[in-house]
Amino acid sequence: MALQSLLLTDDSETRRQVRTVLRDLGIGVEICERAAQASESLRRKHFDVAILDSDAPGSGDVIGHLRSAPSSRGAPLFLIGPANGSAPRHAEHAEFVLARPLSLEETWRALRGARQQMEAAMLGYFRVRTDIPVLLLRSDGTIVQGRVKDVAQGGLGLHASMPLSREETFGVRLELPGCRQVIEGRVEVVWANPKGKAGLRFIDIEEKLRAALEGWIAEGLGQREFAFVFDSERDIPKPVTVPAGDPVS
Repeated sequence: MALQSLLLTDDSETRRQVRTVLRDLGIGVEICERAAQASESLRRKHFDVAILDSDAPGSGDVIGHLRSAPSSRGAPLFLIGPANGSAPRHAEHAEFVLARPLSLEETWRALRGARQQMEAAMLGYFRVRTDIPVLLLRSDGTIVQGRVKDVAQGGLGLHASMPLSREETFGVRLELPGCRQVIEGRVEVVWANPKGKAGLRFIDIEEKLRAALEGWIAEGLGQREFAFVFDSERDIPKPVTVPAGDPVS
């Protein structure tokens, strides 16, 4: 699954430059000329990065929708500074500020630098759907049978043969189809219902096995079916200002 971006601007030259950079980086783009259009896209789709022109009317509302949209609230935000060269409004909500006049080189460098963050977030946002048997081992030696329904970087969802209790811990051994290594470790129940459905997070797993799990998820992007999984909180870092470059001819 390719990285996807949302671009809000009604300036044709800004569209041209940013679209060129995104194409070179292999990032798909949905271009919106109006804030209402961008907000509607955020409601319907997942985006890995948002690039907003601070001159666009309603850009502040779009930032609000971006940060509240479950599927995109962790996406890095780029703000393009106003045409008069002053600091953009809402810069405190952005990870990056692109100063005008835009430079293809600086824009490319900034987006390339954020790409690793986007790829890491992609792994964290998606669960791979599956349906495989699993045995959960309690500390007293008893075993609970279940079936794993989805797997993520930080844990898994399953349907157990009996109700589980929150904060209960188990040993687990996962044989994921196509994974080069058996994933073993300890998990903790973070939510459960009376019908045996539960969400578990990894609390003890060897680093090499975690890397194997992440590799398995990454290899499957675009080849498997995914479900969104969202964090409840997000720390917003201070914005990084990218200096203006020479005008592009």
